[in-house]
Amino acid sequence: MRLRVHRTDGKTGNYVQDEPRRAEVLAKRFNPETLFRSGPIVIGVLNPFSVLNADEVCWVEVETGLPLPIARPPGVEALRRLSGKAEYEEILARQWPKWIGGAKSEEGDLLEALVEVSLKGGSALYLHVLGKVTSISLPEVLFGVSAIVASIQPHGAIFINPKAVVRFRVYHSISRIEYPHGLWFAEADDI
Repeated sequence: MRLRVHRTDGKTGNYVQDEPRRAEVLAKRFNPETLFRSGPIVIGVLNPFSVLNADEVCWVEVETGLPLPIARPPGVEALRRLSGKAEYEEILARQWPKWIGGAKSEEGDLLEALVEVSLKGGSALYLHVLGKVTSISLPEVLFGVSAIVASIQPHGAIFINPKAVVRFRVYHSISRIEYPHGLWFAEADDI
C-alpha cells in the first residue's frame, strides 16, 4: 500500500506499508465519515512518526488492491479521478453539446458531471461523476459530505477534504438545478 498525503502548503508526504496485515488494518481506517474529523492524523509505526493537522490536508491518495470504505453522496453511483486536465477537457468537448441540447432534471434521470476542484495551496483535481438526479441539489451533494471519495486507476481511492476546497467548477447534464441559499446570480467570466 502506498499513501500520498497532499497538504495545503503544497508539500506531499509519501508513505508505504508493505506488511500485509498492517496494510489491511490501515485500509479499514480510511472511513470517509471520520477521516478529516477525528483530530490529528498520525502516520508511523514507532519512531519516528508524523502528526498531521487534518484541516491542513487537501487529499490523501491511497494506492492498494485492498478494499477501501467508499461512501458516495446521494445519487452518485461512480466518482473517479481523471488523469488530468487533458482528459477532463476531452470528455467535456464530447459531452457538452449533449448536455446543453438535451439535458434532463427529473428525479431519477441520468446525471453526469465534470468537476474541476481547486484546493488550498493552488493544486487542482479533476473528477468525473455518474449517477442519477435526486431531490438534493448538486452543490449540496458535492459539499455536503465529510470526505469526497473518488476511485483512482488502476487500484485505490482518493479522499478529498472538503475544508481544503477553494472552488468547484461544475459542468453537468442537469437542465435545472435547485441552488442552496447564498447563490449569487452572475454570468461566469474568465474564471
